[in-house]
Amino acid sequence: MTRTIARPLSQPTAAGGAAVDRATRGVRSPWEPVSADTMCTQMHGGPQTARVTGTWAGRKVDASFDRSNGCEIARWDSLTPALPEVR
Repeated sequence: MTRTIARPLSQPTAAGGAAVDRATRGVRSPWEPVSADTMCTQMHGGPQTARVTGTWAGRKVDASFDRSNGCEIARWDSLTPALPEVR
């Protein structure tokens, strides 16, 4: 099953905007993919996928998200509620 979320990041909910703001503090951008040399737990977090496109802080964003391993699950969860919460 594919769920399409069509919510522009230029008009996020207050909670979603705050989550993205928290996730963008620090060195690593939340829009960057997990590095290929990162060791991640081999756990499957579900079939959900998301794609975020647009502009954030003056930079173009085209980021894909899934829940295929522990790193990707953590990346997704760091942007909840901008991305939907998965239980």
